[in-house]
Amino acid sequence: MKTRFVMILLGVLTLACCRGEDALYENGVSRPLALIRKQNIRNPEYFIRFSVPESRDSAISGHIEIDFDIDRPREIIVDFRELDNVDHVSANGSPARYELRNEHIVISSSSFRKGSNRVAISFTPADQSFNRNDDFMYTLLVPDRARTAFPCFDQPDMKAVFNLELEVPEEWVAVSNSPVDSQTVGDSRRRVRFKPTEPLSTYLFSFVAGVFRSETYDNGNHVFTAYHRETDPERLSQFPAIFAQVASSLQWLEDYTGIRYPFAKYDFIILPGFQYGGMEHTGATLYNDSRMFLSKTPTPDEQLSRSQLIAHETAHMWFGDFVTMEWFDDVWTKEVFANYFASRITEPLFPDINHRLNWLKTITAPALSEDRTLGGTAIKQPLDNMCDAGLVYNSIIYNKAPVMLRKLVEIMGEDSFREGIRDYLTAYAYGNASWDDLIRILDGKCEEDLASFSDVWVNSKGMPFVDFVMKGDTLVVSQHDPYGRGLTWPQSFGVYLTGDGCREIEVKMDSPSVEIPLGFCPESILPNSDGRGYGYFRYDASTLERMLDNWHGIKDETCRQSQLMNLHECFQHGVIDADRWLASLLEGLPHEENALIASTLCGYIGTAMKETSDMTIQKKILSLSRTHSLASCRQQLLRKLISSASDSVVCSELYDIWKKASHPLLNEDDYMSLAYSLAIRFPDKQEYMIAEQMSRIDNPDRKRQFGFVSRATTPDTLEQKKLFLSLLQAGNRRIEPWALETLEYLCHHSREDQAVGYIWDALEALPYIQRTSDIFFPQDWAYAILNERHSAHAYRVVDEFLMNNDDMSELLECKILRSAWNLQRRNP
Repeated sequence: MKTRFVMILLGVLTLACCRGEDALYENGVSRPLALIRKQNIRNPEYFIRFSVPESRDSAISGHIEIDFDIDRPREIIVDFRELDNVDHVSANGSPARYELRNEHIVISSSSFRKGSNRVAISFTPADQSFNRNDDFMYTLLVPDRARTAFPCFDQPDMKAVFNLELEVPEEWVAVSNSPVDSQTVGDSRRRVRFKPTEPLSTYLFSFVAGVFRSETYDNGNHVFTAYHRETDPERLSQFPAIFAQVASSLQWLEDYTGIRYPFAKYDFIILPGFQYGGMEHTGATLYNDSRMFLSKTPTPDEQLSRSQLIAHETAHMWFGDFVTMEWFDDVWTKEVFANYFASRITEPLFPDINHRLNWLKTITAPALSEDRTLGGTAIKQPLDNMCDAGLVYNSIIYNKAPVMLRKLVEIMGEDSFREGIRDYLTAYAYGNASWDDLIRILDGKCEEDLASFSDVWVNSKGMPFVDFVMKGDTLVVSQHDPYGRGLTWPQSFGVYLTGDGCREIEVKMDSPSVEIPLGFCPESILPNSDGRGYGYFRYDASTLERMLDNWHGIKDETCRQSQLMNLHECFQHGVIDADRWLASLLEGLPHEENALIASTLCGYIGTAMKETSDMTIQKKILSLSRTHSLASCRQQLLRKLISSASDSVVCSELYDIWKKASHPLLNEDDYMSLAYSLAIRFPDKQEYMIAEQMSRIDNPDRKRQFGFVSRATTPDTLEQKKLFLSLLQAGNRRIEPWALETLEYLCHHSREDQAVGYIWDALEALPYIQRTSDIFFPQDWAYAILNERHSAHAYRVVDEFLMNNDDMSELLECKILRSAWNLQRRNP
């Protein structure tokens, strides 16, 4: 282990020499700086004080003391982005000699001694990572935002104990990673001291403060407290179910890992307008309110999604928090386990669900949607500096990585994999590890060459294109690499053969081509019939037509879902046109009785509907939204029309639904969406609809949301452009989900000409948006700008932009290319 680290360090030092000494001091946290600092600094511990004023327009004040050990006096580089707001720096009780350089406080070696040292810094933090609202706030520091909030060593392998003191308005409550140690109230202020944390990476440190209600649940094994701002009794009645899902997730993981929950407490906070579905801060996990509180008539997808979200964040307590990646090029190693185990944790909670089918829908399909584009990446991506760490997040690490892991478990066997996982967690408890560290442990548990498997699946982008050809009575299955690298993706999957002697056979693809003697010629070849495979499975011409006509006659639900996904890939690659695809979907949907497959069909219909000029399609969907036997399907079809309807008759029907406000399957969020969409469709009714919808909303947080987003419905094109330009400024998109929703309505599919006019400015702003927003927002921003676009003019603008900005970060360019996939394939 030590030899490996020294070799890495020597390599990085060589790189630093090649780049010059400035590599240590460049903006962000470079890999050379991170490795040198990890080698030289031991036992960091933070003592942090923040004073939060009542008004969010007044600055927060901060003070930090950092304890650490060094083997000799040496220069210490502390990360902090707000260098203009450094008030005082001392070292070991005396004023320090330091300089402010490129987001770092560089303190001279003359200020330090061998052994224990303490740096003290008084500062004013930036508001960026404090998410301040009028009466609540929360920190969100992943992946490299801790240095915007306080001076620190902002890299994941410098784990430290955190000691926090907060001063907040008296009526506020405060929650952090660790339990409260003491608190006092006086002079209209509340002073809270928290107990020391377990060792944490800087991105996991967090606190929340504000006006919140709380609910507590004790299951006899753990005590959970939830903090929230909800006022709706129907939503509040869901807490018992939420707590039960948290408790069952925790119990499952304790049983599987053999390690009791490794942190002092498990509290969670449900926030309006939270940027993500959840964030795994130990002791203070954050959740988005719209993901946690379901409507009166939730779809099976929504019920599963909440359970999987809770399980995902709980799995992170072991995979990401207890054992953390060394560097953010391995950030996928925490997400792969969180999504893989979330799927397994959820299975016993929903015994009536076909979970292999659900895996295809929620894990495999999102991975394919990104892997097929020109912006696809490998699971593991290179990362030179923490300032770009947010850009490595994508559907590949969240979804393709679990697909890979499931294949690895299949190779190893469940018992060997579980034994390896337990060894891994024990070996790196409260520490850091890389994927290579894990592979070495797992390699010792089986005879297969996991390193070679990993090299293809983890380190290479793309997916195999798989073809099926009969030569006489022998089936030839071949795969090829669309990037021309000659890669072979090892995997096994089922193939169902129809006709005389129909059966399912196992295909083991461990070479570019395999031949399987059948002894007969099947009528049709249904690839990936068991859903275990991954790639673009291509039909022969006769099977393609047969599948389009008869997919809904496939009895096995997993096979039916898998064939629909194969057909959808054919549509995405231009083999099937939109009208033919819609005809097939609408032929089968009325007969579909599985809610998850029906949900898939609704999604595919929504995509293809945007590519047809046949307005009768929308009327058919409206009719099905009234007559389908599944309530969840009726609800989802109606939601597709809410977002995409353009037919005047259908829009008038939707207006009547909105005006009556009594549809049994629509909730308050649906009516808000309906008001936005129809206000754009009926500009003469815009002012009335927005005012009326606002009067229907009681919750103050949702009123603020509606007021913010509804500005995008104005028919005044000059006001639309002004609103768009305002979103380019960070201060006007503090609540990112609201800003994103506003942008989506500004770029509504009915506003093609105006939206094309935003493309250049929006893409040009991406580097600034990356720097001033949280991890998913740059991709979501590009998607909102480009996904609804279809014209040749829009395609030319994007193409010209990329040609004129060939020096753009490759990671940012990938986000543009992913978002422009539909535009590219519609303008070949």
